[in-house]
Amino acid sequence: MPFQLQQIPEESKLCHEWRLPLLERYYPREVVGELLSQCHAWETRERKLSQLLIVYYIIGLSLFRQDIVTAVFAHLCRGLRWLWPDPAVRLPTGGALTARREQLGVPVVRWLFRRCCRPLATEATKGAFAWGLRLMAIDGTLDEVPDTPANALHFGRLSSGRNQSAFPQIRCLYLLEVGTHAIVDAIAARCKASEQALCQSLLRSITAGMLLLCDRNFFSLAWLAACQQQGAEVLCRLAAGLLKQPSRLLADGSYLVTCSRKGQPPLTLRVIEYELHPLFAAELSLLPLSRSCNPAKPGQKHRLLTTLLDPAQAPALALIQLSHERWEIEVSLDELKIHQRLSPRPLRSKSLDLLYQEFYGLLLAHYAIRAWIHEAAVQSDLDPDRLSFTHALQVLDSACFESAIIHPSHWPAFTGRLLADLSEPKYRLPPRRLRFCARVVKHPFSHFRCKQSCHPSYHFKGYQFADLLLI
Repeated sequence: MPFQLQQIPEESKLCHEWRLPLLERYYPREVVGELLSQCHAWETRERKLSQLLIVYYIIGLSLFRQDIVTAVFAHLCRGLRWLWPDPAVRLPTGGALTARREQLGVPVVRWLFRRCCRPLATEATKGAFAWGLRLMAIDGTLDEVPDTPANALHFGRLSSGRNQSAFPQIRCLYLLEVGTHAIVDAIAARCKASEQALCQSLLRSITAGMLLLCDRNFFSLAWLAACQQQGAEVLCRLAAGLLKQPSRLLADGSYLVTCSRKGQPPLTLRVIEYELHPLFAAELSLLPLSRSCNPAKPGQKHRLLTTLLDPAQAPALALIQLSHERWEIEVSLDELKIHQRLSPRPLRSKSLDLLYQEFYGLLLAHYAIRAWIHEAAVQSDLDPDRLSFTHALQVLDSACFESAIIHPSHWPAFTGRLLADLSEPKYRLPPRRLRFCARVVKHPFSHFRCKQSCHPSYHFKGYQFADLLLI
């Protein structure tokens, strides 16, 4: 049966007929409406824009970063405008969109993220579980925000003086489901905030049945004990000089250590040590280093710490291999900062409230993309790692227009075709291969100083260049 176009009554308003099924599948209109009521965020006068529409528009700002704010709204409405009875219908201006965003505030999008962004993996998801535990990862990154006095005062800069960072920076800490790359919780704070302190707030989203993968800077006895109280297990890297007194040797070469804590019961942990083969370590030691130490030199000990104490349940070799799954969160950070935003540019909003709005909109958009990828991967019996994130962005961009013009009765068939397009064989990625890359960046050297707020531009209104010349 061919697709039918939906019909729009002539007396309808744009905000009543506007639909975006691609986002509403994971952020239902009923849930958004309920949160608007709970936060007392409904508009007093509807006019062309409703706050319900603005919530989806905020997510769209992070889906179409190549467009300015008014062009994003036009892009989201292009299918509806093609069907609209009045071809001269006028879209809201940039000022109207900003005013509605300021009226909406931050709580609605923050609670929408907290309520809807949950782990996606099921038993049918490949690569998402180990020993019945859901694989999760924690990591942080710095992001740049527009250079305004309010942002500089609120978020700060990592350095000062002539070498200070060009833009104020925000520290973001993420909790991610490894198998699906879905970000299920996040914290945004000042750039100099400690990740070890911020991770305590992520305990609200850590539940029983999880195995947390993290780097060595997250090691602390209080953090490990807190995760165990939540019913979760931890696997993290361990610095060279810590916990070197074994209390019991295990059959697989690992050993147990007992850590005493003041006023708290002792904590038993398991340490795993291993080395790389000398031939491969010699090759890797030639890579350029981001720090002064060389972790890949022959004979270098690599150490892991875990709360999984039974070597029969979790052998040392399996844990060593599993620890490298933590790098999947680096892939997701690359998706957020490079592919979804096209380049490592600062966030576009300038005021603090709109900036936090955009931050949560960015996470909501990324989660929706990853949720579609997960559905397509499960339908095709593939690991979600095999489906391309950039290809998904292109497919969902085209689907925004198509979903707006077809009749609602055809949405199930349209969804099936969309999932098939996402898993198109010619766009699939090859299986993950073993590779080691130097942690370096490629930037052209410039003799110019970084632009700062103290470097103004001069405007001579009413003059031509010839007026400035003396001959």
